[in-house]
Amino acid sequence: MKSRPHQRSLLPLAALQGAVGSFGGFIGFFVIGAHDLDALFRYTAAMLTAAMASTFLAYLISPRLRIGGTGLVRLGLLFPGLLLLVADGSVALTAIAFGSYLGMTWTGRHALEMSLLADSERDPYAARSGTATIVLSFSATLASTVLLAAFSEQSRYVYWLYGAFCIFGALFLGKAIPPTDPVVLKAPLAVIRQPRFIACLPIFFLESGLFGISQAMAATGASNALGVASHFGWVTTVAGLAGGAALYITRKKRNKDNRAHWFGGACLVMSASYLLLGASAWIPALYIVHSMMRAAGAPFLAASQQVLNQCTLDIRGELADRIFARELVLWVLRMAALFLFWGLAMVLTPLHLFLAGSAFLAGAMATEYAIGRALFWSSAAARTAEPA
Repeated sequence: MKSRPHQRSLLPLAALQGAVGSFGGFIGFFVIGAHDLDALFRYTAAMLTAAMASTFLAYLISPRLRIGGTGLVRLGLLFPGLLLLVADGSVALTAIAFGSYLGMTWTGRHALEMSLLADSERDPYAARSGTATIVLSFSATLASTVLLAAFSEQSRYVYWLYGAFCIFGALFLGKAIPPTDPVVLKAPLAVIRQPRFIACLPIFFLESGLFGISQAMAATGASNALGVASHFGWVTTVAGLAGGAALYITRKKRNKDNRAHWFGGACLVMSASYLLLGASAWIPALYIVHSMMRAAGAPFLAASQQVLNQCTLDIRGELADRIFARELVLWVLRMAALFLFWGLAMVLTPLHLFLAGSAFLAGAMATEYAIGRALFWSSAAARTAEPA
């Protein structure tokens, strides 16, 4: 399917968002390298809370400043960009910067995609935006790796690079995107009470509630197996090529009728990659294999999850209420999972915690597929039942 102008106009911001998102892997490595796993848990808790706070702030300022989704994305790049220029490894400033970037840019992006994309456009757009994201993420990761290798692993240069990316995007991107209405909250709690929303809670938990745990496991595995940040960057850069090439080649084969098949294949690859992550505790070289498999499967998983998330928001209520309700529930689930895992870290040895986390993530992928497939089928049935 040929992309339409409004789809193409979204791609630069989506790609830049993905590039800045690649900083998350480096942050975990920097925090563990300078501190310990406990510091990474503190960072993640603060970052998730900053993300939720900035999401709420987005809904406060959007009607007051009369800005829609594009304006929110650009603000979500400008403020974190300025913070990253002065963070210089500070756990608190990094958590605020990255959290506010996630919260505000995703609020704006959800508003744009839900407003501008029809259901039949979601799958091709997800593949195209995923491909664009990988290309820019690859470039950002490569540039960061070169800086680390050239300047004795000094992280401040990576902070400056990502800060510059954010500021550039805030100032120059998004001008071709069609304007959308400001996002205004009216009755978000009414959305949460809907049976269809409640039915999505398991998939919300599996798809995003485990975010903190996966971040901790990835950072721990990379630190144990690779030693220095530039090595992590080289592995991530090379691995990213596999995912980008695969998603680009198959970009025209995704559609609303084969969503479950792509989702299942991605979950299978990701589940296997997490098992290899656990095995890297004994054979460090397996971390590289894990990285390759994760890079190959993650773009397909992200594309499927993007469509799945949009399908779960096809319920009653104002768009802003639906988006905010989802983000609020995700924050609660993420924090609950993080604190439970943090508690396990106090009673298990680091090795046992690492193995338990990897096995749990592998099992979560299989469970996510089972639940997500049912939701895709339910969505397909609803479309079939609609009058022509």
